[in-house]
Amino acid sequence: MVGDVYLIADAPVLRGRRFGNLVLAASNVGLPAAELTRRAAADPFPARGVHGDLAVLVAGARPITDATAELSSVPPPGVFGP
Repeated sequence: MVGDVYLIADAPVLRGRRFGNLVLAASNVGLPAAELTRRAAADPFPARGVHGDLAVLVAGARPITDATAELSSVPPPGVFGP
């Protein structure tokens, strides 16, 4: 089965410069990448999309399992407001 994936996130989050969420869309059929890109960019909080082969983005990262999970690092003071 061939699928399609699309990742949406704030640009600094994708670069690893800021904490934030990633949204991953996946389907067994093609996703409307151009439409997703347009809508993510037009959002009140614009985001970027990565479409297709995400191997470049994960760059050999290993999956996290319950056995290897660690607590997230604490964000710097002031990241989420005063």
